[in-house]
Amino acid sequence: MRGYLLVVMMLTCAALAGCTEARQAVGLAAEPAGAPPLAQARILMREVDETGSPHATPLKNRDGSPLLLKEPPLVSTADVALVALGVDGAGQPVLNLQMTDAAAPRILAATQARVGRRVAFSVGDRVLTVATVAGPFGKAMQVAGLEDAGDAQRMYTEITGQAR
Repeated sequence: MRGYLLVVMMLTCAALAGCTEARQAVGLAAEPAGAPPLAQARILMREVDETGSPHATPLKNRDGSPLLLKEPPLVSTADVALVALGVDGAGQPVLNLQMTDAAAPRILAATQARVGRRVAFSVGDRVLTVATVAGPFGKAMQVAGLEDAGDAQRMYTEITGQAR
């Protein structure tokens, strides 16, 4: 349960751009912000179906309770450019996802239309977290609610094929 109580699903593009501009301004080489996902990683972010539609995809939530998810997904593996391990302000492990330039406007529109609604982020058939969209995002997102640093590392490796 604690896994999805603390969920942050938004990084601001301005913060990311500011970091990039600051690095370039002082002449430092830009470091890769992570690794691209494997094509077979099956990253999906879908809206939770609160009405019980027969067309929803059933999965189990982290606590084992049934969860119905709307299709099509708001985010899929093809939309993700880079994945990185990180920690949030409370020191909890997170996955930071940077979206492709092509996907960002579509994701922004989809999340603007879903502020206040619940979404589930899954890798394969495992729901990592369920959160309420606090505000629109398009270029980047942060997935919190992972059990511990080991869980975050396992998810990073499953998504990217790389150990860190």
